[in-house]
Amino acid sequence: MTYFGKGDSLPEGGEMKALTLSYSEPGSAPPTRKLVDLPIPEPRAGELRVRVHYAGLSYIDFETSNGEHRRAVERALKKSPVVSGIEMAGIAETDGRKIKQGDPVFGYTHITRGPFYHAQAVSTPESNLAVVPANMSLEGAASIVGGALTSINALERIAKLERGARVLVTAATGSVGTAALQLARHLGAEVSAVCHSSQREFAMSLGASSAFAYDDGELPKPEGQFDVVFDAAPSLSFTLARPFLRTDGLYVSTMPHRDVTGWVRSLFSRRRWGFLLEHDTDATRMEQLRTLIAAGAFSQTIDSIFPLKDAAQAFARQGMSGKRGKILLDFRDFE
Repeated sequence: MTYFGKGDSLPEGGEMKALTLSYSEPGSAPPTRKLVDLPIPEPRAGELRVRVHYAGLSYIDFETSNGEHRRAVERALKKSPVVSGIEMAGIAETDGRKIKQGDPVFGYTHITRGPFYHAQAVSTPESNLAVVPANMSLEGAASIVGGALTSINALERIAKLERGARVLVTAATGSVGTAALQLARHLGAEVSAVCHSSQREFAMSLGASSAFAYDDGELPKPEGQFDVVFDAAPSLSFTLARPFLRTDGLYVSTMPHRDVTGWVRSLFSRRRWGFLLEHDTDATRMEQLRTLIAAGAFSQTIDSIFPLKDAAQAFARQGMSGKRGKILLDFRDFE
């Protein structure tokens, strides 16, 4: 049995460490999270194998580890033991059409189909990857890829944000919120943040012109002042956001399935409800993100990095308030 550690290349015929979940039967208790030994994956046509250095924790990872989405996870477990991790950065170990062995890469995967990234090595479609620009570290790329793709979708594709627009971002110091603040600033918007009182200055350092502390009960005055409310938590709904929106303003939530009533109400309102579902990516969007990073639109926003052996602590941190960006797992060494 051959493993690999920090800085090693992948050994032929070796094994790797990966995170998995298992359920007790019967019952509805949360699954058990554990490390397992798996064969190093071999890429199929159109895929690259990547030696993962850092992989992020997302809210969906936190939900599944607490027992939510059980049926979907059980279906995924039939295909692979690795069922968490939708963003990562590492080193390409095989050649693709554009990406070559040895290139530093970052990637995002389909949030329900995978392949998932909480493993020391992954085989993933080349279209889900991009080369990390020279001005960004591997851990920085892993920290922003999911939040940045979501923010680009929300603010550029859905909101079509223009210079001078006024934007309100909730959960502004989480992994999506920090990316949204930076992108809104890059696009020339005037952006306000809703965050924990301890993170007010941090939010403003990322581009917010004002910051409201939710733990102190602060919210903008309901005067219909924002063109866009981007609910990155989400902590609002279309109904709760309406007072903050201008007459033709737009509400966008990272979890639209939790506000179906809001969508119905928006059908009878001049204010709009934007449908956001960042379930996958492609080569075009990854290249757009790479270009934006190279242009300085995004900087790394890392709350904390945990070694793989401390994965339980990382997941506990994901459930806490007052985070500053992304929580990462370090997959470079299993010891």
